[in-house]
Amino acid sequence: MLKIDELLLAETKGKIDNSLEEAIQRVCPCKKEIDDSVFGSLLALDSILITKEKAKNIIYSTVEEFWGNIDLFLHSTLQTTTIDIENANERLHSFITSKTGKKAIFDHLLIHNHFEFDNLLALVFGKDIKLSFPAGGLQQINLFQIGKKFFLHIIYNDKNEFWNILFAKKIYSIFLQTPLQKIKDVMQLIDCFKFILEKHYTLNQSVVVTNNLIKQLDEQNVRSYQLKELHLFNLILHFNGGKRHYKKLNRLIEWILSSWGNGKWALSEKENALLVYMLAMNASEQNDIEKVIEYGRYLIHQDRLINHSIELLVEYSNVLPNLKPEPATLVKGYNKNYLEQIFYILIDALIQNEQFDEVVSLLKKHEIASCSSIYDYFNAPQFDQDMLHRIEATVQRDIAYIVHNSPQHVLQSIEIWLNDYQNEKSPYYEIAIETSNHVCNLLKVFFATEQYELFEKLIEVYNKYLKIDSHYYELREFVSKYVKA
Repeated sequence: MLKIDELLLAETKGKIDNSLEEAIQRVCPCKKEIDDSVFGSLLALDSILITKEKAKNIIYSTVEEFWGNIDLFLHSTLQTTTIDIENANERLHSFITSKTGKKAIFDHLLIHNHFEFDNLLALVFGKDIKLSFPAGGLQQINLFQIGKKFFLHIIYNDKNEFWNILFAKKIYSIFLQTPLQKIKDVMQLIDCFKFILEKHYTLNQSVVVTNNLIKQLDEQNVRSYQLKELHLFNLILHFNGGKRHYKKLNRLIEWILSSWGNGKWALSEKENALLVYMLAMNASEQNDIEKVIEYGRYLIHQDRLINHSIELLVEYSNVLPNLKPEPATLVKGYNKNYLEQIFYILIDALIQNEQFDEVVSLLKKHEIASCSSIYDYFNAPQFDQDMLHRIEATVQRDIAYIVHNSPQHVLQSIEIWLNDYQNEKSPYYEIAIETSNHVCNLLKVFFATEQYELFEKLIEVYNKYLKIDSHYYELREFVSKYVKA
């Protein structure tokens, strides 16, 4: 155990109330003056950071002490795997004490920043085994390089909350006493901080503390790629941080666009796409039609969202709805995939603005704007009655997959759907509402642009399978006003 951890544990008996703050001020006080009302006192940097050699020795001895033997409980758990249980302990001990084993453990920590018993099993036995519990009294070893030294923190099972909060306190202390350029894996470190805060505090407290930390980092660091990443991280916190923080979104985005719009670390097209996506969603919630159209057009133009789709989903999956897009389907949750979501809100805004021809253009150019059967209809070389029938077949198939995840019992699926889809407590209700709204928007477009064959078929299908009374009455009112005009 690290000396600082040993002292703080002894002083606090593992408690995380004021006794931890008092112990930090006695055992490892930091001379830097900060506002301690945000997240308490800082730990002195020299009490946290250690040499590479010392880090290695503590890691190896800790792994051997806590994970060097498969006990009876683990023995019974691992019997369900293909691991040779009879020789497991011998292989485990041999690996942990060997030079190659020690190097593999340390290399894993350098790359991934954390190490758990699952990772050890994978290294020793070549098996990806996920345990549902921490093994051997030890949960996780964490390692980050800070300049020429290392930040090592071990989280034990006993007094787990104490070790987690202490980890957050150490991260906070490192960030406020170290230039960002000296911290390797800045984003992984701030992510650990966020994870601990969200686990042990309210979402609001987590956002407030992290936002305050990033503000301080902005004041004490020169412009860099890491600082820009932290600002984007903070923006995402506000996007997901509840109503109070979401209200600050537009102001934060405007600040980021002005601060990082040009220069060496200027926002990339991918990052701009992320910001505009957030603005589009916010404008949609505010029913700001002009802004939704502006942002929606930007994202669709030159396939900006599509071109960066994989990168955006990997890096910002906590912002973008990331279920697989379903261009072949008409009945679906349009807010489950960010591409379908953008087309959904853009089409809705264009119709409110009576820009019907632009919607037809979108339906012709982009299969994902609605569904394959509509796209194929508009792109057929000549009118084909079968194209119209495909729309109903699409809806029937969609319902079958939603209800039974199979096309085997279409009639039975449709019967269940028709009985339940208008019930607010039904699992189909949200899909039904979004689909009804989208289909009614299409019907308005087809009526206004005199696509009468398509209008007649689609309204027949709508009345059979998808009708929501409030949407239908609003559609009738639209048609009536349009005819009178």
